[in-house]
Amino acid sequence: MMKNNVFKYPDTNSARAKIEVFNEKFEGMKIAIIGLGGTGSYTLDLVSKTPVAEIHLFDGDIFQLHNAFRAPGATPAAKFESAPNLFKVDYYHETYSEMHGGIKPHAYYLTTDNLAELDGFDFVFISVDKNEVRHFLTTGLLKMGISFIDVGLGVNALNDNLVGTLRVTRGTAQKSDHLINRIGRDELKADEYATNIQIADLNCLNASLAVLSWKKHVGFYQDLKKEHNQLFFINTGRLLNEDFDA
Repeated sequence: MMKNNVFKYPDTNSARAKIEVFNEKFEGMKIAIIGLGGTGSYTLDLVSKTPVAEIHLFDGDIFQLHNAFRAPGATPAAKFESAPNLFKVDYYHETYSEMHGGIKPHAYYLTTDNLAELDGFDFVFISVDKNEVRHFLTTGLLKMGISFIDVGLGVNALNDNLVGTLRVTRGTAQKSDHLINRIGRDELKADEYATNIQIADLNCLNASLAVLSWKKHVGFYQDLKKEHNQLFFINTGRLLNEDFDA
């Protein structure tokens, strides 16, 4: 039985499935989600259904109209009139605090001046759109000994279709030698993850793969291969697992 229940109402789903003992693996965990765009918001949606102690949200962006079309659920139209300058983290805090009592919003970006705020976290999800920021965050987390997952989503128009790739990269104290080949530090025009096409189903899938990888890392799901990089190709439906833990 869970020692501390962070939910606002009983988790009858876990009780019905008799998986409470597996949920204990999440107890007391302090999680950070950096970037609450399309993929980050779906990551929050999934992590908020687990009994982790705290979920900290870091993002300095305002929640705008276009964000509603790649966010979980349905944003009321009146929200854009009543709170036109609402930060993303505050919007999601308001929404998900209805269910989970550990949501903590931080309406600012992480920089060299405040990165130390992540010290002591159990796991971090990174969902940002700049390679320079990715490199800065992942390098800092490795120095602090904090495991993380970084995601990438690249979609391009090809003739009359869209093509693209989803990436999920895990970094841990035990394995980080693959990161140099997976997470670039420069903004390259040809970078396949640098395009700005965002579609809710792809954001959702990217987040789902990331949360699955995290749950395998925690031991909730069995992890036989311990892959640290996954690529999903939209036009072939292929899921490529790479960078296995030795």
